[in-house]
Amino acid sequence: MRSETFPVQTVVIGGGAVGLLYAARLVLSGHPTTVVTRSSHQAEQIARQGITFHHLDGRVCTIPMAARSVEQALPEGGLYILTVKQTDLPGLIPALRQIHKSIIPVIAMQNGMGHREMLSEVLLDGQCFFGINSEGARRLSGTEVVHTGNGSLRVGPWERGHAHDPVVQAFVDWANSNQIIASYEESIQPFAWRKLVANALINPLTAIFEVPNGGLLENPYTVGLMRELFNEATTVANHYGQKLGETDWQEIITICRNTSRNLSSMLQDVKRHRQTEVEAINGYLVNKGKEAGIPTPLHESLLRVILLKTSMGKEKVGGDST
Repeated sequence: MRSETFPVQTVVIGGGAVGLLYAARLVLSGHPTTVVTRSSHQAEQIARQGITFHHLDGRVCTIPMAARSVEQALPEGGLYILTVKQTDLPGLIPALRQIHKSIIPVIAMQNGMGHREMLSEVLLDGQCFFGINSEGARRLSGTEVVHTGNGSLRVGPWERGHAHDPVVQAFVDWANSNQIIASYEESIQPFAWRKLVANALINPLTAIFEVPNGGLLENPYTVGLMRELFNEATTVANHYGQKLGETDWQEIITICRNTSRNLSSMLQDVKRHRQTEVEAINGYLVNKGKEAGIPTPLHESLLRVILLKTSMGKEKVGGDST
């Protein structure tokens, strides 16, 4: 990896599982990194304690880490990696405006769809790249993360026609040199659709049945339901020019196996009575289906169940005052 190409400083925006995972691995490889968190409390904890990182092989280490909250100005960097959830993006728009004129590349790693339109309002077209990550991670606390499964990383512009960015390429090279199967894609859009469909199958079902990803493969009824959801989603995707088939179904099964211990972010959000990304995932498919006149009753049912489960959890928390 050429030091003149790879940025001197990487800024990871987001202190969730994916953000802590990538920040930890960057620093472990000797790369200077700063984590930007939504809360000042988490930033202070990370700056004071570092990040406790559980390797896939069971080893545990503590990694010193620079950190600050988003309430402060974003630190200068040569690359920004945006790992917050879709639901947290609107609150970050003012901070992202700070790097608009710098033309420093930003890699957005959100689940679901819709973030491209949001980011295009504050970032230049050639500045914004998108990452499709399937590395498994689970956050145990604001300073502790577990690497739960190997996966892949695809990075690139949304559509073809953009110049190849050397900094983004160098980040992909770094990932490959650190046991992440990574690739630079000319267009990330087809991979975003595939990740959307995978999330639409795995995340809500794990949240409803309260099982890790691998638990979905242990029962023929959940596997059958996943297959029906896949068929429904591919009908929508195919209408919009994204040809999904048996290979993509097998890839989703592989993701479940490779991240078998992983608790989906949606499951964790439901357990903590927090807003989920279901509207950006299953909700996106439902809306696109309505636009095309394609019924999506299974995905609409999952959307309603997750929204109901989340709202009931919030009401329960609100009522625990005695």
